[in-house]
Amino acid sequence: MDWGVFLVLTVVLGGLLLLVQRAERKRRRITFVVMLVGAELVRRYIVYRGWDTEGLAALVAALLLNGLFWIFIGRSNPPGSSDDIQVMGNE
Repeated sequence: MDWGVFLVLTVVLGGLLLLVQRAERKRRRITFVVMLVGAELVRRYIVYRGWDTEGLAALVAALLLNGLFWIFIGRSNPPGSSDDIQVMGNE
């Protein structure tokens, strides 16, 4: 197993999962669709290069890391909504 490939794939897949996890609740569905497009591109690259073992291990590691992030940080700090944004200026 190539550890460099594993680490890069873990970061890429983890970033895609984190994008969906931290999206605001109203926009999560469209974010998920965009993530699926990116994940399909990554999957095709993995198959093209023949990195099946590294890809599967990276997916499991990314899911585990995102789960741990959600348990320790995400539950107590949910993503905000666009309604919470206050614009300063012309009052």
